[in-house]
Amino acid sequence: MKSTSVLSIGCSLTLVFISITSNAEKIPAPLETLVIYGSQPDQWKLERQSIINTQAGFSVGARLDPAELLTTIPGVQVDSRTNYAQDTRISLRGFGARSAFGVRGIDLLVDGIPMSTPDGQGQLSSVMLDTVTAAQVLRGPLASLYGNSSGGVISLQTSAPERSLLSVAGTSSDQGLERYQMQGDFRQGDFALRGQLADTRLDGDRPHSAAEREQAAVQLFYNIADDLDLRVKHEQSDDPLLEDPLGLTPEQWHADPWQKNSLAETYNTRKSIKHQQTSISLREEDGATRWQTSLWQGKRDITQYLGFVGDGIAGSGGVVDLARDFAGGSATVTRSAALFSMPIELSVGAEMAQMEDRRRGYVNNLGVAGDLRRNELGEVSSRDLYSLIQLNPVQQFTIYSGVRRTWLDVAVDDYFIVPGNPDDSGARDYREHSYAFGGNYQFDNYWEIFASTGRGYETPTLTEMAYSANATGLNIQLEAAINRQHQWGLQYHQENQLQVSLTHFIINTENEIVVDQSVNGRTSFRNAAETEREGVELFARFTLNELWQLQASAQSMQADYSAGQWDGKQLPGVAREQYQVGVEWLPLGSKLLQVNLTAQHRSRIFTADNNQVAAPGFHTMDFSIQGEYAIQSWGINWWLKLANLSDENYVGSVVVNQSNGRAFEPALGRNFSGSVKITHHF
Repeated sequence: MKSTSVLSIGCSLTLVFISITSNAEKIPAPLETLVIYGSQPDQWKLERQSIINTQAGFSVGARLDPAELLTTIPGVQVDSRTNYAQDTRISLRGFGARSAFGVRGIDLLVDGIPMSTPDGQGQLSSVMLDTVTAAQVLRGPLASLYGNSSGGVISLQTSAPERSLLSVAGTSSDQGLERYQMQGDFRQGDFALRGQLADTRLDGDRPHSAAEREQAAVQLFYNIADDLDLRVKHEQSDDPLLEDPLGLTPEQWHADPWQKNSLAETYNTRKSIKHQQTSISLREEDGATRWQTSLWQGKRDITQYLGFVGDGIAGSGGVVDLARDFAGGSATVTRSAALFSMPIELSVGAEMAQMEDRRRGYVNNLGVAGDLRRNELGEVSSRDLYSLIQLNPVQQFTIYSGVRRTWLDVAVDDYFIVPGNPDDSGARDYREHSYAFGGNYQFDNYWEIFASTGRGYETPTLTEMAYSANATGLNIQLEAAINRQHQWGLQYHQENQLQVSLTHFIINTENEIVVDQSVNGRTSFRNAAETEREGVELFARFTLNELWQLQASAQSMQADYSAGQWDGKQLPGVAREQYQVGVEWLPLGSKLLQVNLTAQHRSRIFTADNNQVAAPGFHTMDFSIQGEYAIQSWGINWWLKLANLSDENYVGSVVVNQSNGRAFEPALGRNFSGSVKITHHF
């Protein structure tokens, strides 16, 4: 990255609203607040966020896939590809369903630091999920105030060490998984330090699906004063080998979902990734004026071998060589005051972010990089201003309003200009704004109603602009998609016993960005006319007694094109119905033994705009047991999990608008895994 890029300041919008200190007992918790890090608020509202405690039995797993943390949250669709070369696809109310790889259309945060680039592309594969203590999801109109491509916000949180310890853990499964993890925590007064190492090897169920991953992370926590906190984090991941088994046609999947795709062997399809990111956050959270600021910088190198030669002079090659540099920072100030004796809070902030992609493409000579076919430099920079105001006219009533303005610039310089391949350089600027209005009324200690509306936007990513269908050059014809969201609902919260939330939403989008065609690894995008999504979400958690807890979520959503060529067709990659239910049992009345049974159902998913082919719906059940045992300064944690009890044969993910027909990516059949962790406290 250029020196100016390294010094540029970027950010993730981290709107943190804290009740007015002098009126803390008078004002209800603000609506749709996403707490980025720190302790969970005493009374959190299910409408604005669904919080899943990842230490609970409902999220037992090896911590290799964010699906383990998110599947029980209403509105979230997690497509498990069992393909570590392509990452898990996550969509929220349909946002992000078209992503060919990684996460698109959703803002990803870890401890308030973005895992998404300024153009809206993100991933969680490089994040060490072992110490994540909570997964929070913000959905609805207020999510649009988090900036570009914020159809929703997913925030993963870790907590500072409470005491010094050293732990080692091992995880294995019948898919040939071997994962070893070591963690050291140090705590003295206001200073804390955590270090982590992890090594993962996986053979995989499908042919040509092995994976290797090495990770390391260091976190520093320091309470400079009673109300001033500092966090510094460095994380790096090295994936030297991620084999890509590629997709199957429906006919191949029906005949044998575990068969090999011959192209994967012929072209030795695989990916290698090196990722590192360093961040620093500082915040003051008490007093009438609070503030927080963050800075981060990172680098991500990717080499990927695709399933074709890619020797066409006007193509981009069958081997991708990408070096990405990014940097950013943010600053937010919140002021508590009174307006005609009514408590009011005003938050204002600014952010800047920048990324540079040095992308090269080569001919794939049967798994060996050959002649150059692509050489370009892509740059994306964003600058944002935002503000949100919250007012409490009376104790039970809260209203809020927010606005955001974004300046996003995209430019590509082509350095591979030869006969037969013209100059593909290009540039495009986007100037967009978002806003949201809403309120909630708490009419007794347990019941609350809420409503909100707003406008958001989603610009195309640098990757989506890379290709033009049946033409050369940057796809500068792509317009930003504009969405208008409306939602309302009812919630009941009786602390430590029953929480229920029912939400109805409508999302209308103009210029929806959809896959145009996907041929030989080259995916182009276009603007659809209009789409409409309307649905209902339900979440419930019931603690029967000290031994039993139930949790359930459900979503029914109709997501269709509402104009244009595919008017009336269902959006590909999006399920109309999802249901999850989980039962947790503590037979001994303690965490010495915990038994869990979870089940989920998903309806069919179409693979393309024409709705001619669909991956069938499925239902699965998982059973797990786990326990914690402590003696003096030693502790043992263990878990065993039997997933997909009925050995259901189902498609975990589809490749949207895949022209070659290989759109089905099989999910795992019945599988068994387990882990043991030994901890020594000092």
